[in-house]
Amino acid sequence: MISGRSVTGILHLLNMTPIDWYSKLQSTVETATFGSEYVAARTATEQILDLRLTLRYLGVPIDCPSFMFGDNKSVVNTASAPHSKPHKRHNARSYYRTREAIAAGITHFHHIVGTTNPVDILSNHWGHSSIWETLRPLLFWLTQIPVHCASVDSL
Repeated sequence: MISGRSVTGILHLLNMTPIDWYSKLQSTVETATFGSEYVAARTATEQILDLRLTLRYLGVPIDCPSFMFGDNKSVVNTASAPHSKPHKRHNARSYYRTREAIAAGITHFHHIVGTTNPVDILSNHWGHSSIWETLRPLLFWLTQIPVHCASVDSL
């Protein structure tokens, strides 16, 4: 509340295992949630590209796109639609970086309901009892679902 800046929270999963997380105040003050969500999407896209390159350097074949999830449906829809374009000039850099990765088939951007978004654990202050049901599946999954390709998920 003091700075007016939004908090970006990103959680990276590799084969359903959390491998990295990011939680930081954004460097810019956005006037709308739409702009701050695009800044977060751009940050997640850049981190996904970096993780994919690191995995390739380590010899891990990456044959499929990475999945990125966001809880703002309008940001997900405008980034995923091939015919869309930014309406605000200051959102253009974030829009084009995110859109470029989607168009190249590097990432897929999907909507996730905000109440079930596990990345909120990183960007908000919570008590243990209120986040345990969201956190438990990330830390303790019982059955192993076969994953056919290495994917980096970013929320």
